[in-house]
This record gives sequence, structure tokens and C-alpha cells, in this order.
Amino acid sequence: MEKEKRPSKDSGCHPAYRPDIDGLRAVAVLFVVLFHAFPSHLRGGFVGVDVFFVISGFLISSIIFKSVDAGAFSLSDFYGRRVKRIFPALFLVLLSSYLFGWYFLLENEYEQLGKHIASGAAFISNIVLFTESGYFDSAAELKPLLHLWSLGVEEQFYIFWPLLVMLAWRKGVSLAWLIVGVLVVSFSLGIVTTKNNEEAAFYLPLTRFWELLAGSLLAWLKLYAEPVGSAVETGKGKAFLNKANVFSLVGVLFLIVAVTQINERSEFPGYWALFPVLGAVLIIAAGPQAWVNEKVLSSRLFVWVGLISYPLYLWHWPILSFGYILEDGSPAVATRLLGVAGAFLLAWLTYQFVEKRVRSRVGGKKILVLVFAMSGIGLVGLATYLGNGFGFRLNSNLAMDEQAIKQEREQYWSEISGSGFRDDATNILIFGDSQAFDIYKALANDDRFGLKIYQTSFECAAFMMPKWGAEKNAESCRQNFATMISSPEIQDAEIFVYAAHWQMAGEPEDAEAFYRQAVAEIKALNPEIKVVFFGPKPLIGETWLSINAITKGQRSLPLMNASLNEKRWLRPEETDYARSMAGRLGVDFIDTEEVFCAGGCPFYENNKFSYFDQLHWTEFGASLFMTKLKARGEFQSLVQ
Repeated sequence: MEKEKRPSKDSGCHPAYRPDIDGLRAVAVLFVVLFHAFPSHLRGGFVGVDVFFVISGFLISSIIFKSVDAGAFSLSDFYGRRVKRIFPALFLVLLSSYLFGWYFLLENEYEQLGKHIASGAAFISNIVLFTESGYFDSAAELKPLLHLWSLGVEEQFYIFWPLLVMLAWRKGVSLAWLIVGVLVVSFSLGIVTTKNNEEAAFYLPLTRFWELLAGSLLAWLKLYAEPVGSAVETGKGKAFLNKANVFSLVGVLFLIVAVTQINERSEFPGYWALFPVLGAVLIIAAGPQAWVNEKVLSSRLFVWVGLISYPLYLWHWPILSFGYILEDGSPAVATRLLGVAGAFLLAWLTYQFVEKRVRSRVGGKKILVLVFAMSGIGLVGLATYLGNGFGFRLNSNLAMDEQAIKQEREQYWSEISGSGFRDDATNILIFGDSQAFDIYKALANDDRFGLKIYQTSFECAAFMMPKWGAEKNAESCRQNFATMISSPEIQDAEIFVYAAHWQMAGEPEDAEAFYRQAVAEIKALNPEIKVVFFGPKPLIGETWLSINAITKGQRSLPLMNASLNEKRWLRPEETDYARSMAGRLGVDFIDTEEVFCAGGCPFYENNKFSYFDQLHWTEFGASLFMTKLKARGEFQSLVQ
């Protein structure tokens, strides 16, 4: 096939410096930083990463295309430049995070940090984070290196992209068709995967490559398709609404839509990712003389932030995340502002005294030093992970160590179906999410009961519907209910128990109709059955944490329960909602919180924890609840 028209010989292999692209980098990193610091104020700020992908694809592909075209491309030179660009600041952040964690993190937290340091150094964070997603996975705020997933995607792209370009050039394959072909496949895969597995679409490389390729396509157009590449060029004296300004303004509009309309409940990346990607493409395509690019993005402040954008991206999240960990929840606004200011200071210092010096002075041997340093910190992280967080660092008198917590979790799911119905027992069918499993664990302490439990997801509500924002699980929620309602136990049970993590904000529209439908179906199959709703239990804090993370600031066992009660999170509005729903449906209601906290909430009693994390009982806690339930007699009156 005919090769693309070559750029001029004097153009060099690096694109001319454009301050407006540094300004666009500033916009992207500010989106991300503000989202992480104040997520409720900029819900879609995470799309700044997508803008970064486009910028990277444009700049790096421009270098690759021109170098290959000039016969000057070298894989060793290319990857050497990547090492000089990526490794120094990343190594500094990984090392700093490791040293900070040594003194301040618990075993499980430090074990996870070691794992993420190893995966970050190997540029596979995105894959590791995807494999971690699950019910008992740590919240995003508790992963100081969570943001390294984007570096993983980017570097995985640059493993194969230069090789594909070189192969296409040598075989005479059009770069344009190569770019468009891979882009379409990646984008289509992203659309399909987003609908079926949003976590996979978010983290895995094949569903994200199209965003970098959008920048690559623009690079090709700028270099080889002169009529297209120059179509938006503008000069002084032309009307304000020339093509360049229109491109730039529409690009800005797309970015505004992205950060204001996209949020954590959006099906992302999917079609939504088109807004930040196309916005970035249009702004870059507009050229440096477009009004927004020249007057705003090329201003000294935006350029300065753009120059430190990479170290700022690296520093800001560990600082904010460690704040979440140390404060056992969302830090105060002042703390977050201080964290952001600290990130800017560290980013400037890193750029001024590390990045600039490394880029100007590092030769071949020193590149090897950087590679060995990165390999070394990665191996240290791996050893920490394999060493279970090096518990010898800690001088802790906690009654429940990390191994005990792991055992509780394993026991928690050990009996997934129930003890079974018996002729000599009061047979109880239980349905709900993990909170229903807590009730099952409690009732299992009374051998007068025959028990069978059918579980649904914590993302389901009203028996059969997905919670608001989890609509992708609709079929699964309906199937879980169908499995229970068609079970043989439904007709033999004397009592039906429904328990869930009640959340009014997550209830589907017209939730009462679905509750009513479910109860009617149960009663139709078993008219004599007694239906009981269990209300929400008290939680420990407003963020999901293991019990050791929750209690790490308390070193006095006699004061442990008092300390946990200070963090107790009661949710009377959720209890009232569940009680009211039960009343309108004509079913019985047991106030789980009231029963458990009668005479005081026993989060820690007899040198034992009753919770192993924010919202799940230990075996001891379930037994304690059953003892209190029996003492009150409410459930016993239903059994008689």
C-alpha cells in the first residue's frame, strides 16, 4: 500500500513545543485532584485521566511516527526516554509511601500497600486492582496507590504500539487504517464490556487503548493529512468564530459536560468516555492560536501546573488516602486542603530537583540505575506482601490480629445455604444480602430452628430490584429472588425472614410496590407463613474498614468498647423506613439496632470483638445478638 506523505525533513522527530498542551495537562490533573479531594463537588473529575490518555497518545505517537518515517526510530531510545520520564518521580512516591506505611499502617494495610508497590513498579496496577474487586475489598480511599492503574494502561499500550507501527511501516500498511482499526475494536470492546462488567472495562487495557489511539489518530492527521491537519489553523485578524475557536470551544463544552454530568453511577467508560476524549482531541486539534488555547491554556499559571502535572498526579492521592486511613474516614476540609497544598509543593520540588536534572543528565548507564531502583522497590513491595505486612513492625495489644480477622471472614461464608429444615424444628427461610447472613448466624445458635438461607447481592433492594445506580445487576437481582421463591422450602417454612443493608437512597423507584409484590408471592405459596423484616444494625463508623483499622488509635482494652461506641453510627431514618414499610405491608418487624444495643452496644465484650469490620458480626457478635433477642422475647413470640 502507498505510504503516507512524509513530513518535512527539518521538522525533527519531536513535535514543536505547545504550551497550550501543558495547559490542557493542568486542566486534566486539576480535575483529578479536585475530584479526589472534594468528590461531592466535582463528581466527574476522574475523567481527567481520559484527557491524559489523549495527550499522551498524541505526543508520543507524533514522536514514533516521525522517527519511524525518518528511519531514526530505536526501541532502546524510546524506552530509555520512557524510563527518564516515568521512573524518577514514581520511584520517589513508591519509596515515600513505603516508608510512611512502615510506621503508620497495620498489617493488612501494609500488606496491601506492598502488593500495590510491586504492581505499580511492574506497571500492572490496573490488572491487580481489577482482580481485587469483590465484596470484602477495601474502599478506594484506603488504597494509596490506586491511581497508578492509569500508568499501567499507558505503559501496556506503549509495549506493543511502537512495534505495531514499525511492522506496519515495513509492510507498507497504512498507519491510518491501523489506527482506526485498533481504535474501533478497542472502543467496541469497551462498550460491550461496560454493560457486562464495568470494573473490567474501567481497568483493563484493551477497553482503554482507544483513548490513546484517539490522540494517535490526531497525530497522524496533523502529520500526514495536510488538508485536514491545517483545516483548523487560524491567523490573526480572522473572525472569532473561526474553525480553530469553534473546535476549542466545543472541546471545552465537552469537558464541562464530562465533569458535571458523569459520576460514579454512570456506565463508564462506555459511551460516556467520548465526552472527555473528544473534548481533548478538539482542543488539541484547534492548535495553539485558538483563543482558549492561547489566552487561557498557554497562560503562565496553567503552563506551570501542566509542567508539574505528572508528579502532582503521583503525590496527591497517597497524601489524601493516608489521610483517610489515619482519620478512619473522610478528613476534615482543612486537612484535605492542606494535603492538596502539600501535593503541589512536593510536585514542584520533584519537578525542579529530580525530573529536570534526570532528563538533562541521565545517560545509558544511569537509565540502568533507574531500572534497577524501580525493580528493587518492586521486590521490596512483593516481599512485604508475601510477608503479610511485616507484623513485627507493630507493638499492638489488639485482641484480634489479622489472622483472626481472615478466619472470621472464611467462617462467615463457610455455611452458605443453612443447616436445613427438620420435622422437629421451627423452620425459618431467610433471604437478603450479607446482613441476612448475619441474622442466619445469630439464629443458628438456637438448635430449635431449622434454617435455610438464600442470598442476594448487596446491590439489590426490595427483594428483586437493583439499588439505584446498580441497574446493571437487575437481571441478577430478579434471578436471586426467583431462585428463592421457587425453592421447596418456601412452602414448608413457618417463618420467612428478610434482612438487608437498608439504604433509602438506594431504594428503587416505587419500592413499596416491589416489596408488596414479593410478600404477596410468598403468602400465595404459603398462606400460614409469618413474614418478619429485620431492621438495620448499628455500624462502626461511616467508612468500610476492618476492625483493626477502626481500633488502631485505641491502645487501652478496658476503654475499647467506649471508643467503639464513640464511632457508632446509628441510622434512625433507615430504621424508621424499614419499620414503616413492614407496617404498611402487614408484616412483623424486629429492630436489630434496638435489640443489639439494649443496655449499651457491646462492640467489644469479654475480650472479644462482636464485629470484624464496619458492618459484619463475628461469630461471637452473632451469638451475642441471639442472646439479647431471646431475652426480649420478641422473636420467641413469633415462634410460638
